[in-house]
Formats: sequence, C-alpha cells, structure tokens
Amino acid sequence: ASRDAEMGGGEMTADELLAKAEKKMTTTLTRWKPDYESAMLYFDEAATKLKQAGRKQEAIIAWEKCAEANERTGNDWHAGKHLEQCAQLARDLALHDQVVAYAERACAAYVSAGRAQRGAECLGKIARLIDEAAPDEAYDLASRACEMLEDDGKAANARDFYSLAGAIRMCQEKFADAAETMLRFGASCDAANAHASLRKAYLSAVVAQLYAGNGAEAQQLYADVGEIDAFQDSDEQRCAYSLVSAYRDADADAVRSAIAASNALTFLDAPFARAARKLPRPGHDLRAISIAMGGDGGAAAAGERFMDGIGGGGGGDGDLPDDEDLT
Repeated sequence: ASRDAEMGGGEMTADELLAKAEKKMTTTLTRWKPDYESAMLYFDEAATKLKQAGRKQEAIIAWEKCAEANERTGNDWHAGKHLEQCAQLARDLALHDQVVAYAERACAAYVSAGRAQRGAECLGKIARLIDEAAPDEAYDLASRACEMLEDDGKAANARDFYSLAGAIRMCQEKFADAAETMLRFGASCDAANAHASLRKAYLSAVVAQLYAGNGAEAQQLYADVGEIDAFQDSDEQRCAYSLVSAYRDADADAVRSAIAASNALTFLDAPFARAARKLPRPGHDLRAISIAMGGDGGAAAAGERFMDGIGGGGGGDGDLPDDEDLT
C-alpha cells in the first residue's frame, strides 16, 4: 500500500516522498533513532516515481538510500535487489563505472543474506547488460560470477556466464583469452559431469587458437585435452583432430573439408561457430604455422605423427582484416 494513503491526503510527488524519507532518517527529541522501516518505503516509492518520470540519476540515489536503510535493519536481501536496480539504471545512463560498483555491492549484499548464487547471477546479469558498451568490465563480472558459482558448488549454473565471457573475448579479437576461458569452462564442466558442454568448450578453444593463427598453441591445447575421457571418441574430438592435423599439414583444402564434414561446429556458441566457418583466415601463412607446429610446411610428411614435436610459436593473429565480425 502507498504511503500516501497512510498520510490521509492525495497522492504524493516523488520530491515529497523523498522529503518524508529523509525526515524519517533523522532523529528528533521524540525519536531517538532513525525510522529505517518507514524511510525505506518512502525511498522505494520515490525511486519508482523518479524512474517513471525519467529522472534516473535521482532514482539511483533514492534506491541507494533505500538499500542502505535495508542494510541498517539487517535486510540484506532487499538491499541487494535495490542496488541491482541502481546498476541497471546506471547502465541506462552509460555510467559504466557505477554499473560495476553497484553490481559488486548488490552481490556482496546477496552474499551477506546467505544467497551467494543470487549474487553470482547478479554479476552475470549485469555483465550481459554492458557486454558491448564496456566489454572488459563485463568480462570481469562474468568471470567472477563463474568463480563464485564454482566455489559454491554450483558449477553447472555457470554455463551461460562462461559462454558470455568467451563471446566477449572473441568479439574483442582477444582470441587467446577466449580459448583460455573455454578451457576453464571445460574443466568446470568436467567437475560437474556436464560432458556435452565440455566437448563444445574444448572444440571452441581449439577453434579460437586456430582463428588467431596460433597453430602450435592449438596443437598443445589439443594434446592437453585429447585424452580426457569425456572428450575422447566424440564428434568434437574428431573435428579438433582434423583441424589441427590439417593446419600442421598446411592444407587449406583439408581445413575446409574438416569444417564441412563436421556437424559439431554448428552447435558451438555463435562467435566460435562463425570463426570456424572462416578457417583458414585470409592472410594467415599456413606454411609458417605448419613449421611452428613441427610440420613440414605442406610437403609430404610420410610417417610423421602430427602430435610429435609440439613447440611454441605460430602464425600469429596480428591485425588481419576481417570481412565479418563474430558478434
């Protein structure tokens, strides 16, 4: 029920509600401590009206004060909800530093309320809101959401946030970071027995490294995960093998054939699926990549096992022109 009716008058304006709230937060000769319960109701209603009126900066302040009043009364759950609303409004105003700060405070409030999973989900939700406008901040929030869920024994719930983090790095053209994110995702899936997601994560990691021109890193990555039981003998494992082998042989036609023959690539998250369809990338020196992988640069390598001689180096990503983004 509105606080207006309680006062027996007409509907109060946002400014009148704010004045009432501030008054409830002060002490008087007859009120020795703030009336936080009444103040939070006034602040909440004022914030709603301010938002509706397009006065979003003022709404942020009102909801922040509402959250602080909730914290004073030990109601951390509601404090988290109001701080999350502050983060969303800050996004609308393109105040990205404030978005992150409010998201972190909301998460901390949820954790204090004994709801760590809700705190992690808050970080991931806010990350999704700013993934294009502030990708680095969004990546950090999504990564922390994953870590929190894993620490809370809820690794199975981290999938969407790992996918978000990997997609952000792919769209930023930070392909090695994207591959590392997918490796962490795969390890998380292994712990949660989420084998289908594990297989897609490891294939995505291989694709990201190849898209960057890092053939040797893709080969080493495959060597690291190729023996994992849940990955062995899967369509994803066979596709990863075919791609790495084709790169080691510097055989562009074999790369394209491996892509055309595999349904597994179709089911990767969109940025990785798009990257796979564009392999090998124009401008990459397949011969140099092959040699860095221990191959012969495209000449016949009779009897040589492609996993021998794993080494560093690769074609490198550089700043190659691209005719299609990965978003």
